[in-house]
Amino acid sequence: MSVKFDVCDLKKNIKYYTSFLLLFFLAVKCNDGNDEKKKTNEQTARTYCGSCHLFPEPNLLDKNTWKQHVLPSMAAMLGIDAVYQIPLYKPANKNPISVEDWNKILSYYLTQAPDTMPTQGRLPVKEYTDLFSAKKILSPDNSFPSTSYVKIDEGNHWIYAASSFDSTLNIYDEHLKPVAKFNVHGVIVDMYFKDSLLKPGERNGLITNIGIMNPNDRKAGTVDTFSITAKGSLTYRATLFDSMPRPVYTTMINANNGKQDYLICGFGNKTQGALMLINKTGKQKILRALPGAITAYVDDYNHDGLPDILVLMAQAQEGIYLLINKGNDEFETKEILRFPPIYGSSYFELDDFNNDGFKDILYTCGDNADYSGGVLKNYHGVYIFLNDGRNHFSQKYFFPIHGCYKAIARDFDKDGDLDIAAISYFPDMQNQPQESFVYLEQKKYIQFEARAIKEFNEGRWLTIDAGDIDGDGDEDIILGSLIPPLPNVQERWKKSGIQKTGLMLLENKKVTR
Repeated sequence: MSVKFDVCDLKKNIKYYTSFLLLFFLAVKCNDGNDEKKKTNEQTARTYCGSCHLFPEPNLLDKNTWKQHVLPSMAAMLGIDAVYQIPLYKPANKNPISVEDWNKILSYYLTQAPDTMPTQGRLPVKEYTDLFSAKKILSPDNSFPSTSYVKIDEGNHWIYAASSFDSTLNIYDEHLKPVAKFNVHGVIVDMYFKDSLLKPGERNGLITNIGIMNPNDRKAGTVDTFSITAKGSLTYRATLFDSMPRPVYTTMINANNGKQDYLICGFGNKTQGALMLINKTGKQKILRALPGAITAYVDDYNHDGLPDILVLMAQAQEGIYLLINKGNDEFETKEILRFPPIYGSSYFELDDFNNDGFKDILYTCGDNADYSGGVLKNYHGVYIFLNDGRNHFSQKYFFPIHGCYKAIARDFDKDGDLDIAAISYFPDMQNQPQESFVYLEQKKYIQFEARAIKEFNEGRWLTIDAGDIDGDGDEDIILGSLIPPLPNVQERWKKSGIQKTGLMLLENKKVTR
C-alpha cells in the first residue's frame, strides 16, 4: 500500500493547526488572566473580610442576597458608599478601604456566590409525634404573644413565663392555671435559682432584665435579686447591677476559691456587650470586650482546681470559647469552635451523648434577624460536637432546621439515651412550617428520627424549657411564643396562619401515674 502526500493539503493542515494552537494559546492566557484576577480579588476579600472575624465564604449566601443586603452593609463598615462608590470619611473611619479594593471584593463575591441557596438536603418533616399532649394559653385581650422567657420549676410544679409586652412575670401551675402575676418593670430573659437554705417551696436567686429587647447598644439592662414564697408571692430584693449592655444570662462563679462573683453575658449589639465578671462590690472585670455573649457554663475544664468558663459568642466573632482560669481574675482564652459571622449562633448546652464521661456540645444556629434579609440558610439547624476528653470537639451530627433558635437534650422517651427537642423562630413558613418544633428521637447511637407536632402553627416559638412539671417521672416541655410588636411583621405572620398562643405545654405521655 502506498501513501500519497498532497502538498496543498499539507499546507492547509499546517495553517489549520497553527490557527488552532494560536487560539489555544490565547485561551490559556485569557484563562490565566481570569485566574489571576480571581486570585487577586480573593486575596483582597480575605484580607479585609477575615481581619476581624472568620472569613465568610461566598457560598454561604446567594448572589442576590450578597448584592442587595450584605455587601452594602459591609461597604459602610469598610468606609465605602456602596451606591456612589466613594470613600466615607468619618471619625470612626479615618482610613477607609479604597474604591479599587472594594470593587475587587464586590467582584469576588458576586462571581463566586451561587445563584440560589442549596436546599436542606433532607426530607420534609411530615410525621407527627404522639409522645406529647398539647395544652395552651392564648394571649390575653386577643393581643399578639410576647413571651420572652419560660422556666419549669419541678419542686413547686410551677411554670414561670415572662411577657415583654406588659413587663410581667407570670406563674402557672402544672395545669396552666394562674398562680400569681407581677409587674417587674422590665423584660425578663433569664432566671438563676440559688442553692440556699430556705423553707420548702421558697425560691430566691437572680433575674436578668435585658432592658430593651430590640437590637440596640443602650445600657438599659439590670440584674436583680428576688425571692418567691411557697404561695407564689414575689419580692424584688435589690438591683445588683444596672446600666448593663442588654444582659441575657447571669450565673455565679467562685473564681478565686473564696468569693462568689457574678458572671454576666451582655449581648449588646454592635459596639456594646461583653462577658463580664463582677464581684459583690460592683467591680467589673471584662473577660471578652465584644458584643454577642449568649450563655456560659462554669466548670473546672482543665482539672486544675479553678473554675473555667465555656461561652458562646454571636455577632461578628461567632464561636465557642474556653476561658481558662489562671487565678486572680485572669483568664486565658482558647478557641474551641469558630463559625462564620453569617451563621446566627443562637444557643448551646453541654450533654454527654456517647456516655464517655465527657460533656459534648449541642449547638444551634438560626438567628436570621441579620444583614442577610432573612434568606433561608441550609446550614441552620442542630449540631452535635463530640468531646475527645481533652476539650477538642468534632462535628458528629447535623440536622437542618431553618432559623433554629434553641435545642435541649433529654431522655424524653425514657429509653436510656438522649433525644432532642428543637424550636425555630425563623422557619420556612411557606414550605416547611412544621419545623417550628422538631422532636429528634434517638433510635441508634447519634441517629435520630424527626417528628413534628400537630400544633406547630400555634405560635412562633422564641423560648423553650423542659422538666417534670407534673411529677410523673418524665420530661415535659414548655414553649413560649413572641411576635414582635411591628404592624408589618404581625400582619405577615397573621396571614401565615399562626395562632395567638402565648404558652404551650407539651405534656409527656410516656409515663402515666
